[in-house]
Amino acid sequence: MNILRTQTSTLISFCALVWSLASGCTPVTTELHDVVDPDFRDKTFDRILISALDSDLAQRTATETIFREKFADLQTVVVGSLDILLPTREWKEDEIFALMKEHGIDAVLMIEETQFSQERQYVPRETVIDTHDYLSGRSFRYHPRLGYGRSQTRTTVRSYGGYYVDLPRIRHELRLYDVATRRMAYYATSLTAGDSDVSFEKLIDSLARETVARLLAHGLIRPSSESAEDGEASQAEKTPTTSQP
Repeated sequence: MNILRTQTSTLISFCALVWSLASGCTPVTTELHDVVDPDFRDKTFDRILISALDSDLAQRTATETIFREKFADLQTVVVGSLDILLPTREWKEDEIFALMKEHGIDAVLMIEETQFSQERQYVPRETVIDTHDYLSGRSFRYHPRLGYGRSQTRTTVRSYGGYYVDLPRIRHELRLYDVATRRMAYYATSLTAGDSDVSFEKLIDSLARETVARLLAHGLIRPSSESAEDGEASQAEKTPTTSQP
């Protein structure tokens, strides 16, 4: 009868990497490089039109929806281009600007996919050996010639890898325009990478999250009301007070 089990495992060092590639555990990441026009460094926009320049209607809808979700808790409001600029119509320039004025839009964020590729990566074939050592009754029995009995052991051998995976890589250009002057206030390029099982929506979610973070850092959009209040309170605590005699 087994009353105690101890486990010892001999693992190939590359096992963790094999598992991450094989099971799609690699996180989605976005690397973004941007620049703000000096004339707009003190400008903050209140209502932005999000326009995904994508001929695929499903991807365009998904992109604009995800970006809107990332702005949901901010004071800056966003409007999807599909909500007011219907793709079933041919819009004239004066009609577009009149429509944006009607909706109080002061900026336009254009998101354009510039490249999609797949990086093929080989997952090396590796072997994992697990040895389970079981303590049994004979471990306590002494034999005059053999000594104490050995515990029971069980070994399993598993192999992984030996195949290729295709890892998606997607590049974008992002341009933020000031509607009043029609000038570009912000420009960025990005590279988003994920594992072999990642969806288009997950890639865009990473892009949107990083974009919003950078726009907030540059002061081009307004944070949530709670964040703004916390910032004002923090500033008030740091401001020294003087008493009047």
